[in-house]
Amino acid sequence: MAANPAARKTWGGFAPSHRREYCEWVAEAKREETRDKRVAQAILWIAEGKDRNWKYKSC
Repeated sequence: MAANPAARKTWGGFAPSHRREYCEWVAEAKREETRDKRVAQAILWIAEGKDRNWKYKSC
């Protein structure tokens, strides 16, 4: 996240529950490849200002 200032700024503004959701999502991956993929995806979503379950907000 150090290489992406937008993600770092958004992360700082997230509530602890939003941070925890991202951390748990990454940590529950069993394979290293999956964790790396989730970290990359999370950084993109965080840079856009999206919380972990942004897809389900409009339902």
